[in-house]
Amino acid sequence: MRTPFRVAVATVALVAIGAAESLASARGLAEQAARGRPALAPAGTLLTLAGLALSVGVYLGLGRAVARAGGTERRALVEGVVTGALAGALGGTVRALAVSDYLGEQVARFGLPVAFLLAALVTFVLLAVLANTAGGGALAWLGHRLTIGTRLAET
Repeated sequence: MRTPFRVAVATVALVAIGAAESLASARGLAEQAARGRPALAPAGTLLTLAGLALSVGVYLGLGRAVARAGGTERRALVEGVVTGALAGALGGTVRALAVSDYLGEQVARFGLPVAFLLAALVTFVLLAVLANTAGGGALAWLGHRLTIGTRLAET
């Protein structure tokens, strides 16, 4: 499997995981009777943990795929970083759009300007890019190391 294909598959998987999670969260926010502070619920916590576990699995799988294709640790790191940047930008945008109505209501409720909403959403996307870039690189590298380590132990 070639690098662009691995990165594309991992990015699509990560964006799908994030989109499913954020759309479910946005639905929960929209269904709140009072549109104030959202209540923490066990279902929301489980949804977040499941999304995190699946995302970690995608990045580890990417590193494993690189190792199985004969790629180096550096290649796994680079593919993880690129995947993280793409998934962070695309997924962060999807998540920001999913919560923008709710956040817009909260900004308006406190009489803040619309520019505040835009700044908050842009900041959210930028933080998603940074977190996914760092985490993606580290986890893909780890997936590679774990795969190579098991290969060395077998020989």
